[in-house]
Amino acid sequence: MKNNFDILEFDVIKKNIKQYSFSSMARMQIDGLAPIQDLEDLKLFQNDIDQATKMIYAYGRLPISPFEDITEILQKANKGGVLFPQDFLLIIQLLKNIKEIDSYLDNDIPISHIYDYMSMLYLPKDLLQAIERCIDPSGHIYDHASYELQRIRRRIVSIEASIRKKIESIKVAHKDHLSHDVISSRNDHLVLPVKISYKNQMRGISHGQSSSGATIFIEPEEIVAYNGQLATAKEEEQQEIHRILLELTHQVKNYYRTLTEDLHIMIDVDMIFSIATYSKALDMVIPNIVEKGNELSLIKARHPLIDRDHVVANDIVLQRPKDILLISGSNTGGKTVALKTVGLLSLMAVCGLPIPVKEAKLPLFDEIYVDLGDEQSIEQSLSTFSSHMSRLVSITQHCTDKSLVIIDEICSGTDPREGESLAQAILTYLHQRGCLTFASTHYSALKQYAKETDYIQIASVEFDQEKMVPTYHLIQGSVGNSYAIEISKHLGLNEDIIQNAYTIKNNSLSVSEKLLEQLQNEMQSVLQEKEKLLQMQHDADEKEKKYHSYIDKYLQQKDKLLEEAKEEANLYLEEAKEKTNVIFKQLQGQIKPHVAIQAKKELEEAKYQKKQQKIVDNHVFQAGDIVKVLSVNREGEVIDVNKKGILTIYMGGIKLNAKTSEVQFLHQKREVKKETSNARALRKTTQQSFELNIIGLRYEEAMREVDKFIDNALVNNYSMVRIIHGMGTGVLRNGVRKMLDKNKYVKSYRDGGANEGGLGATLVYFE
Repeated sequence: MKNNFDILEFDVIKKNIKQYSFSSMARMQIDGLAPIQDLEDLKLFQNDIDQATKMIYAYGRLPISPFEDITEILQKANKGGVLFPQDFLLIIQLLKNIKEIDSYLDNDIPISHIYDYMSMLYLPKDLLQAIERCIDPSGHIYDHASYELQRIRRRIVSIEASIRKKIESIKVAHKDHLSHDVISSRNDHLVLPVKISYKNQMRGISHGQSSSGATIFIEPEEIVAYNGQLATAKEEEQQEIHRILLELTHQVKNYYRTLTEDLHIMIDVDMIFSIATYSKALDMVIPNIVEKGNELSLIKARHPLIDRDHVVANDIVLQRPKDILLISGSNTGGKTVALKTVGLLSLMAVCGLPIPVKEAKLPLFDEIYVDLGDEQSIEQSLSTFSSHMSRLVSITQHCTDKSLVIIDEICSGTDPREGESLAQAILTYLHQRGCLTFASTHYSALKQYAKETDYIQIASVEFDQEKMVPTYHLIQGSVGNSYAIEISKHLGLNEDIIQNAYTIKNNSLSVSEKLLEQLQNEMQSVLQEKEKLLQMQHDADEKEKKYHSYIDKYLQQKDKLLEEAKEEANLYLEEAKEKTNVIFKQLQGQIKPHVAIQAKKELEEAKYQKKQQKIVDNHVFQAGDIVKVLSVNREGEVIDVNKKGILTIYMGGIKLNAKTSEVQFLHQKREVKKETSNARALRKTTQQSFELNIIGLRYEEAMREVDKFIDNALVNNYSMVRIIHGMGTGVLRNGVRKMLDKNKYVKSYRDGGANEGGLGATLVYFE
């Protein structure tokens, strides 16, 4: 009997998952996926896949590349063998993937079992650096792999240059004796093509003749000694390469257990993330599996092997005391698809895999028994009664109260009366055994039996009588017609035969059966009309969304134009403000600081202030962003963002670090337009440092600088400045404090913090 896994096409599911894996070892593990009977193990596997899927959604796919099985390589190193350069390249594949995973885990990923498992990966950085220092990506040993190798290779280059130079001079001296002036190579030796008649004119070693026999290739005697030196140097090169490889092999041996464990973890991670990536591609969810369940519930279930654009989602629910779902309807494939969907999704669930549903709850089945015909697929169903019955015999012999049984066209292919009787008896037996059963039938008597039985739930597959095709919608609580005569008519059967079939059918039906068939046809029509109305409602909703989108776009453009006009006005105010600063500088000492401050305040209030926008939670900060540091209410420029999302901000001459939650994104850095020379001069005069360093100045000179610095800070409307005076004897510090106490515009001051200069600096805050 054909394997249940193959009948349900579980092998195709595994094939699709393997497309997302990076190693042949993970693909072997995927091939070995099978039902997990221990519920705790199943839940742990599900949790790993669920967390991996969430990581992919939040941080993208795991950034690893293909890697090979290095088990034999590690064993060879552990047993004292010497690894080849290509072996080390395979080790580098693994190490680089571990490095990528380490970087991936630097994200703010919630702690979970799979996170902890991936964190167990250990990267021997010294080994990675040693291999990369010695071996290039093509497997050749770098010259700088060792000082000795570099020396030997320089010597080889020097000898080869000497040989080339010597043979060139010999070629010139014997040009009349040569067949042509091209230096050839024979047996890795440079030779000259000497005419056969002049072979005695040149002393050396012969390396054969040309095919015509007119030329003999001679290695001149003068370069034979050089070639001996070259051979010796190359032998030394191979010895040094062997020594380097041996040293690297010893390092690999030292990490034998670590690398072996790393490999096993990488294979598991590759498999889990392959499943998670497949889950994301088909929008799957993790089903709820219970040990002793009385319910199989698949909400919005989709067959994973049918195109998502064409597959029909169905609610398939069976709950005790009803433990049999009997599906009827036209013989056009709809029932088989429904049964295969139940079987395949249940099999995937007990194997720990996510399934394409909105939500699902299933028992932990000990076995899934399937009878879908001989070599049946979704496209066609061909079987004989004997093969069909042999499978039913096996099912009835082995099923338990924890089993799922799926039977397509139960007891078909024989006399209808006997088939109906057998089918009823088998369904009764399966109910007594306590297993959940999904079956399909065309037998009218079996449909009637199902209606009268309290443990059988009926359902039908909808059929479009206008197009003569199944819609694949499963309708719970409904009995479906076979539409055999209608389908035959659509396929071209003679009209006389069709009419005669209708007559025979009508004569054989009782009044109640005729009324029931009429009612079923009318219900099908009502359901199809309902489907059309729902589609029309959906189209209307989509159009409404589209029109609202157009309106929103228009309003956004309108607001943007107004915003740009007001920002342009602000630029003019900024220019006026800069010119005012220059004038205040020139009049310094003639007007009081508070007058200048008040004038600047009035200019600032005249500016258009953008409406306060909510902080953009999902903004990805990058260098060049202009932000507001909330703690000091000042703007700064982001100059760097590290891996953990900490921002380095340049603000008023100092750098500080801040979390993204401590700043508000304003806008990206604008390019400053080129200014005239006068404008540049004005801007230069208004530059003011955020801090003052008076270390090393005499007391009187320092106090003058502090007084001038405070006045300039007030004019430039700084909210806070820093004065660096050092610790020393404390004279400068005390002098600064006395001056600050006398200034009524100073709100407060304090010693510097750990990163602000400590006791050697004073931070001043203004009103």
